[in-house]
Parts: sequence; structure tokens; C-alpha cells
Amino acid sequence: MKNVFYNIDARTDTEFKFVKDNPIYQSFFNGFFDYQTALSYEAGKVTKSSNKARSYKNHLIKLIIFYKQIYGAYPTQLDASTTSAAFQNFLDLPEFIQFNRQNHNFYSATIRGYLDYLDQLAINQDTDDQDHYQIKLLHQPAKVITHPRNQTTSYDRNPRELLAAKHKAKWQCAYDNKHVTFIAAKDHQNYVEGHHLIPMQYQSQFEYTIDFADNIVPLCPNCHRRIHYAIKQDRNQMIETFYFNRIENIKTHGINITLDKLEHWYG
Repeated sequence: MKNVFYNIDARTDTEFKFVKDNPIYQSFFNGFFDYQTALSYEAGKVTKSSNKARSYKNHLIKLIIFYKQIYGAYPTQLDASTTSAAFQNFLDLPEFIQFNRQNHNFYSATIRGYLDYLDQLAINQDTDDQDHYQIKLLHQPAKVITHPRNQTTSYDRNPRELLAAKHKAKWQCAYDNKHVTFIAAKDHQNYVEGHHLIPMQYQSQFEYTIDFADNIVPLCPNCHRRIHYAIKQDRNQMIETFYFNRIENIKTHGINITLDKLEHWYG
């Protein structure tokens, strides 16, 4: 196969403009851009006008052009399994590996971002939104949704927020990123579990939901057990670390809690 990976000038390339303006891709592009912007915003690194999101979108357009060079036609659906498999295959091609390295790994990062977005879309399929490419993460206070079950109160948990928390942590243990577990079959990422720093069992103490990404701490299984079952000194060390790293972001969701109260709830 000839080398089809080349630098494309987004300002002057006619094929780039054709793909960018193609109406069959517009909804996906808009949702992908909004999703990457939301993740960057959640991470507290950028404003809503995200250069990273724009860069990811532009690199995705270029990947579509490479797809056409290899397979002879543009993909008809960007959320199709055949399209995602093709993009994943790029990662194993020597020509792509070299090209990607020369471009500071922006293309492989875009593919990972694209695959993350597809994972979110799979979770998002039950939405009633007219545009199923739009994924809404929490950035502001949200009222609590409760459901009576067996004469008790349970609280909805948003799997999109959990995935966003893992994405922000790059699927690494938030207590020690050197803790490597195994590659999970579901998302092909390092396996981590989500832990609510303010435990969900105390949701009734708050007017707004505590189920948002800033309150969800990704942990390796061992550290997850540690924050629940270790001696008090070890537990409090973890709690204090997460508290001071996250409390300012947590406050933006309408939630305020002292460290003493939080440690008291852990026992």
C-alpha cells in the first residue's frame, strides 16, 4: 500500500473543505466538538472556546481523508463499527506510526478521543434528545432525581459523568498513577473504578446532585478498597488529598462541605 498519510493544510486543501462542509457529517462533528470542549472544561484547563476541541475536529477530518485514500470512498457513518475499526487499524500501520510521531502524536490522540466519544454515544443511546450526538455533562448545579424503591430512596447515577472522570484521569489511579491494573474488555483502557468522594449515601444532605465528574475519583481496585477499609489514618490521608484537589471545582456545582464533615462521614 502506498503511503497515504501526508500533511494537509486545512486553510487551502479543497478536500478538507469538502469533508468539513459535508452535511452527512455535520451532526457528528458538532457533537464531537462539544464533547471534547466539555471534557476540557471539566478538567479546568480551558474555556468553552476550546482550541483542543477544534484541533481534534480538524484532525478527524484529515483522518476521514486518509480513510478515503485507503478504502476508495468516504465513510458513510462516522459512528459505524467499520469506521471505528478502520481508524483503530491506522494505529498499527508503520507509515501511520511514523507520520503520527512527526506530528507530535496528535492523530493518535484524536483517534483515542474519537473512540472515547463513541463509548459515550453507546451510553447515550437511551436519551430522548433529538440529536443523539449531543452528550451533556454536568457543569453547574443540578437538582436531585430520586426514585422510591422498597420504601427507601435511591439516586440516579449518570454513567456519562463516570466516563468523563476516567477520561480526565487518563484511566489512571488518581491516588497513584503508577498503579497499573489490566486492560478492560469494555473500553480497552487501564481498568479503574469510580469512587464518589462525597459518598452517594449522603445525597439527602444536599439540594443538588453530587453525582458529577468532579466528585468521582478514579481509583485502582486496591486504592478503592483502601479508601473504604484501611485504617483511619490511611483513609484520611487519601480523603484530604482528594478534598483539597477538588473542593473548588465541587463548589461550582452548588456543593459545599468541610473536610471535618467529610472525614466524619467516612467514620
